[in-house]
Amino acid sequence: MPALVILYAIETLATLTLLLPLWQARQRWATISKAQKLFVAYIAFDLLMEVTSFTIGRFGKTNIWVPHLGVPVETMIIVFAFAAWQVDQATRVFLQRVAPAMLLFWVPPLVGWVPLNANSVGTEWVQAIICVAIAAYTLVRRFFEDSGPAVEHAWFWIGAGVMLYYATFALITPLIGYFVRISTDIAIAMLTVHGGFQVFANIIFYFGMRCPISQGNSGSSSLLPRPWLPFSWSRSQLP
Repeated sequence: MPALVILYAIETLATLTLLLPLWQARQRWATISKAQKLFVAYIAFDLLMEVTSFTIGRFGKTNIWVPHLGVPVETMIIVFAFAAWQVDQATRVFLQRVAPAMLLFWVPPLVGWVPLNANSVGTEWVQAIICVAIAAYTLVRRFFEDSGPAVEHAWFWIGAGVMLYYATFALITPLIGYFVRISTDIAIAMLTVHGGFQVFANIIFYFGMRCPISQGNSGSSSLLPRPWLPFSWSRSQLP
């Protein structure tokens, strides 16, 4: 079935592109910020989840339980990463205290409210919305607080990537649950689109790992050395 082959290829590419930001972070480990390093932990854990799910599936076992246990950990790490990017102490401390609470999403599957062998659209949707909200808030705050073009800062790339991936996840996942009962072809097409957005988000994360740390704030990036960008940008181009 061509549609399934395309889906498999896109999902494989999505997993492989996780290596791009990991490789870049390894190359520049001494010059990236605490927030970037925390986000590296998220990417590494996501890669571990992908490999674990793939391996279990290859042995013919159900792998639906992997997101139940893994996504709350991913959400916690993302909250910790964006906490390090906050411009005020109060918000930073608040997010640091809220982050461990993301593990409470383990409760529904562990106590039987959500079967481990069934998709948990509701709880995963809530976690996705949390990630989008925190990333959007950070982007807006830092956009007005940081000097220089936003594209020269790691928070811009990583925040944009998180918003892109998790907003798409929040939109498509409930629809897949609906269409899988009506039309398998539509569900496969939507999964393929979702995989494509994941590839794009991973490439954006790669650019985020190219932004170096500033001397004044461990959560932001400096303008020198200038990160490589896919287009030219200068201060004179700003309004």
